[in-house]
Amino acid sequence: MRRGETEMRSFDAIVVGSGLGGSCLAYRLACSGRSVLVVERGDFLRAAPLASGQPIGKYLHEVVGEGEPLAFVGGATKFYGAALYRLRESDFGETRLEAAVSPGWPMSYADIEPYYAEAERLFRVHGAVGNDPSEPRRSGPFPHGAVPHDPIIARMVSALERSGTAVSPIPLGLDYGDGGRCAACGTCDGYHCQIDAKMDAEVAALRPALATGQVSVLAKATCQRVLTNPAGTAVEGVEVTVDGQTRTYRSDTVSVNCGVPGTALLLRRSRNAAHPDGLGNDHGMLGRYMGGHYAGVVFPVVSWRPIGSRHTKTIAINQFYEPSADWPFPTGVIQVAGQMPIWERAHPILRPALKAFATRSLTCFYMTEAPPTFDAGVSFDGDAEANRVPPPLNEATFRRLRRLATEAFRRAGYIVVPRSRRYLWHPVGTARMGDDPKTSVTDPYGAVHGIAGLYVADASTLRSAGAVNTALTIAALALRTGDAVIGEDRGRKRQTAAAGSPIEGRSPLEPA
Repeated sequence: MRRGETEMRSFDAIVVGSGLGGSCLAYRLACSGRSVLVVERGDFLRAAPLASGQPIGKYLHEVVGEGEPLAFVGGATKFYGAALYRLRESDFGETRLEAAVSPGWPMSYADIEPYYAEAERLFRVHGAVGNDPSEPRRSGPFPHGAVPHDPIIARMVSALERSGTAVSPIPLGLDYGDGGRCAACGTCDGYHCQIDAKMDAEVAALRPALATGQVSVLAKATCQRVLTNPAGTAVEGVEVTVDGQTRTYRSDTVSVNCGVPGTALLLRRSRNAAHPDGLGNDHGMLGRYMGGHYAGVVFPVVSWRPIGSRHTKTIAINQFYEPSADWPFPTGVIQVAGQMPIWERAHPILRPALKAFATRSLTCFYMTEAPPTFDAGVSFDGDAEANRVPPPLNEATFRRLRRLATEAFRRAGYIVVPRSRRYLWHPVGTARMGDDPKTSVTDPYGAVHGIAGLYVADASTLRSAGAVNTALTIAALALRTGDAVIGEDRGRKRQTAAAGSPIEGRSPLEPA
């Protein structure tokens, strides 16, 4: 029996994928008394015993080989930097960017604010309000105070502020402070925490869900397809491959949370006679409207000697988030990242010089929104991905933000080396939410249009990414979807009772 499995034989809900969305949804449903099966293609990532003086974190490339999928219980959050931002209030309205229009959301910031607050409590977010002109309204303070700055970062904050740059703390999901496990070490961002001090999806949400006794985890299992009734109007369960065998698990509530583009591919693979192009794809929206962030890097040199292992990811510059008098478009954010061995994948000849440079500087990334468009996303060839079109780049805005980042650190007295290369991070969309089934895959609560009991609770539903990290928004929306599932379940039971039929539990979920 795998860790997390129990003797229960029936489930009120099946959650496919255990990343941020899946784990938070499982937590919400378990806390309401629902029995939940979590299906995850990866395995638990177990911490190795630590010898004296050994680094706490294990770097991504030590765990996952080149080209291998990031498939673990907890998903990609096992290696994330734990930056847990709320989208800004303006991100929920339609926004004109340089290359395209970022669409409005079918909800307001006020609608999601209570779920942001709950997600911050669940993930033990440390932060502070002030000196960030983009900070949205809050119903209460952060659950915990901001993580203190390392001395090198504290000196940088003073230098930046003296030269006229507003600096704000990064909200971080860490088990830090009195009684906490976090040692504020240098192996965090991009690392698996060997002492579980980083509040990733498994540690913060799935483990509390398992503690309720309502959740079973089926690890190293691949969901092949979601099953519906013959008419295609309601979900009936999932077909799963595990240990080389195909099994069918049945439930009238299924949530697909496989990320971008995993969710779109599973919904496509689940096509049937009633939905020949895929579930949620009756109007050709599946795979479309992919957005995210374009990010680049600048390196301020902070010492002539190696700075050693330090926790550096605590500050950001968000004063360029909104349009300004000299630029009509939102620009983006600048964040100091954690310490990562960026030289390891370099050419062997260049590796020593790059290591010497990287260990004397800070990695700071600048990030702009990549707006979703109709053509951006994935197309299908049968059940497989045929092509992927990236979202458009706000090219002049991206160059402007690189210049602003470089100038801010140089004004503060640092030598700065900027890089022009860009990366597409934090993809969203491909199963986006909306009120109109003709232009979206799910409704504002994550329910797939036209198929009762089928939900999506991950980055795929986001209408846009704004310019801040999307993790907290995914968690908040998953908690909101959980409330919708609970409400729908109560409604079904009331209807059954009103019809005079006994309310029965699920039939045992025997393998097919």
